[in-house]
Amino acid sequence: MNKGELRKLLLDKRNSLSRDEVLSASESIIREIDTLIKRNKSIVLLGFMPLGNEIDLRPLYERILSGFYKNEFDINITLGLPRVCGKEMRFFKVDSLDNLEKSKFGIMEPRLCSEEIIAKNAHVMVPLIGVDKDKRRLGFGGGFYDKYFGKHRDNTLYGLVYDFQMNIDFEVNEYDIAMDHIFMAKVG
Repeated sequence: MNKGELRKLLLDKRNSLSRDEVLSASESIIREIDTLIKRNKSIVLLGFMPLGNEIDLRPLYERILSGFYKNEFDINITLGLPRVCGKEMRFFKVDSLDNLEKSKFGIMEPRLCSEEIIAKNAHVMVPLIGVDKDKRRLGFGGGFYDKYFGKHRDNTLYGLVYDFQMNIDFEVNEYDIAMDHIFMAKVG
């Protein structure tokens, strides 16, 4: 099966999930990220805004932005989200989810006037459609993450997946980046 057919198959399966399944799976992964955050005194966390039934980290972002981790655990967190700028992706600091705007792809992104974050030693939550046995990412095909993290290698990448997105067999090319860790949620 080629990548296009595989993307469609996996997206159809993801799109068939109920809202309750998405929220339950997302909360399961948020608990894992919460544990990761609490192991650090200072952390740059780069996330993404969900598209369709992707893992939804917005409850975590709200907790971060409310000052919860700073007030309860004295942890300094910088939260960043991606924005597509022409043919490349860049990350920008987020102080409020209310200051995001919808992109041409329908994804909520930081405004260009936000402070840019050049990813270095960041913990990056990466959206994906599937991941192979070697943790190589099957994305949407635009290459934005592959290009960005091909240049910015000094980061830890976490693939966020549903169980049916694991160990997918697809033809890998030299640009398909590998995740350092996988946070997986079971559904169904």
